[in-house]
Formats: sequence, C-alpha cells, structure tokens
Amino acid sequence: MRNFSFVILAIALVTITACQKEDSVIPVADNSKSVLITDQAVLGSMISYVNQPITLTGGTKSTETGINLVAQALSPEANGVKLSATSVLLRDTRAYVTYHERGEGFGGAVYVFNISNPSVPVPSYLITFEEYDINACDINVQGTKLYLAGGSNKKGAALLIVDLNSSGIPVSSDFQVLEFSNAASANGVIQGGNFLYISAGHTGGGLFAYNKNTLEFEAEDLYDGATFSTANGRTPGKRHLGLEGGDNAKLHVYKIHGVDQSDEWIFNVGSVSHQNVEPEYEYFGKGVIFIKNNGNVCYMAMGKYGMKAVDIYTGALVYESPAGMITYGNTNGVSADNNYIYLANGAQGLYVYEPGIGTAMNFVGKWDGYATGPASANFVQSNNTNIFVAFGKEGGLSILSKP
Repeated sequence: MRNFSFVILAIALVTITACQKEDSVIPVADNSKSVLITDQAVLGSMISYVNQPITLTGGTKSTETGINLVAQALSPEANGVKLSATSVLLRDTRAYVTYHERGEGFGGAVYVFNISNPSVPVPSYLITFEEYDINACDINVQGTKLYLAGGSNKKGAALLIVDLNSSGIPVSSDFQVLEFSNAASANGVIQGGNFLYISAGHTGGGLFAYNKNTLEFEAEDLYDGATFSTANGRTPGKRHLGLEGGDNAKLHVYKIHGVDQSDEWIFNVGSVSHQNVEPEYEYFGKGVIFIKNNGNVCYMAMGKYGMKAVDIYTGALVYESPAGMITYGNTNGVSADNNYIYLANGAQGLYVYEPGIGTAMNFVGKWDGYATGPASANFVQSNNTNIFVAFGKEGGLSILSKP
C-alpha cells in the first residue's frame, strides 16, 4: 500500500475572455487567455452533417451494423494552432470533447455537443485555452461543475473548474485553477462521493484526491506513469481506477469513500508503451481505461500491445485483443457498449469487435473515416446510441449513431 501525505492547495482565479467577434472560428483577442464561444453561427461553421451508413472492412460485417456517420466536426484552434482531440465524455444529453496541442506548445479546448437527438448533434459551446492543454474532463453529479484536467508550461499539472448554469452552459467568464503535484500535466479526472480524483503522469505523478466542495487536499498515491482516472459509479462503495503505464504496468483499484486507501488493489497488467511516436511519448502517450457504469470489467488501451480487459475485483483476464492486431499503430482509446468493443488504433483506424468465446474477440471490421484526410484514431467513446471517434487534428471528430 502507498503512504499518503498532505500538501498545500493553490487556487488561482482566471478569466475567460468573452467572444467579441462572430466572423472567426476562434476569435481570440490579443491579450486574452481563453475564449468562450456560444454563438451558433460560429459553432455551426465547424460541423457538417452527413447521415450516411459507414462501411467496415476486413471483418465479418460491413454495412450490416446499421451504424451511421451523422456528423463531422473540425478540430478547433488555439494560438493559431490546430488542436488534437484527447478525450470524450458522454453524460446525459451532452458530449464533452477535450483537446490539446501536440508537441512542445500549450493550448487546448473543450467542445460540447447536445446529443438529445442522436442523429443531429448540435454544438452547445466551445472554450479555447491559450496556455493550457486539456486532456480529460468530468461533470459533477449535480451538473454544475465542469472539471478539465490538463497542464501548462507555467503551472504544470492543473485542474480547471468551470461553473455551469441549469442549462449546462458556463455561467460567467471566470474559472478556477487547482494546481497540484510536480507532474507536467494532469490526464484524468473523476468525481466520486465527496472527492475529486485526478491522475497526473510523468515524474511526480500519481493519483490525487481533493474535497470536491472545499477543494482541500485529502490524499495522494504517488507513482510515475499514471495515465487516466475513471470509475464505475459516483457513490461511496463504488470503485475508481487509475492506470500506471510503462513496462511493468499496473491497474490501481480504489474504493470511493474517505481518504483511507488501505483497501487499494493493484493488478499487474503487462506493458503500456507506444511505437512510431516521438521518443518522449513512448511511455507517456495515451493509456486510456474504460469501465461501464456499475460494471466490473476495466478495458485498458495498451499502446503497441493492443487492448486488455480485466475484472476489477479479481484481476482475471476477461478480453484481450488478437495477437498481431497492432502492426504500425497504437491502441490509444477503448470503449464498449451492449453490442461492440471499439478500439481507437491510431494510424490503423477504428477497429470494432464483438465479445467472443472465453477471452477472445471477434473482428467485426475496421473503419478509416475522418473529415479531411488520413489521421490517427486518438479516442473513442460510446453510450449505446452515439459513438464519438476522434481522428486527430487533421481528421477531426466523427459522430456516429447506432440503430
């Protein structure tokens, strides 16, 4: 078990500069740090509606899945740089897509869609950030707080907190920044019980717990290579999870209750690393984990090692992607619904599987869909009605619907 210690909380108030122009997709004023866009004309210029069936290739099905491509959205920009999608959160009738700037620069966004009509997703608002990468997000149970996990070259790992009104729109141009740890960037956040659980990777990383009401520090579990934070529920007694990447990867399973983590379970899950990427991303690339609400199976994106799913209570292997599936890409993201398991396999595209016998998965087919040209499949998320697939900064965001 880990030892927990206490640190000092630093909260800074930052101002989102309201959008002053309507003739630009990203109308950032010269001295602004971030921009909130709610104008439907601006948001509408970034999305196109397609409504046509997709064709899967190489597997057991093609158009038989009944999945339609309903819309494609262009990647937003910050500091004049096109951003790359990092995560998708589907909550109630909205989808929250986060973005960061690849490479050494910093800049990010959160792009929010109303998906109450799955066939016609409508942009609700866009916030772009001049100084922060945004890597993941969550919404509190009440729907009044938007939590954005990211980082900057000035503050390192940080959690941005945006207040929302009863319609789910930011109430003002202000937000808070919670600074924590010595890690370079935060990459996951989940609110459970009275706590915010935030993961941060690289040196000085791990899982950090804060009181969601007071934002006071509660506890930390330190380990390098932390890559994501999620949970199978929000109430005390449910489980929240963190993935520790690297050659000796581990799945950390905690209970949502107080700050006593004496019942933490740690399962060895193999290796998480990436190929055909910049050297600094070999061990610190995407390592997304996914679990259904009230579920007991955690799906882990393992980079060049594909996908593995384990039972969070026993550590037993439940599913594993076929040997040889990954050749030149990386499994960057994973999601599952009542029908399929979806793998965002980087340069190899989106792979769709059905659960098979034992730990095997049956290959349904591959999809290379994207908005403007070849790009890496960075992330996938499904809620049984919509499937959001992020294809990188050039490929944009593809929004699918299921029958």
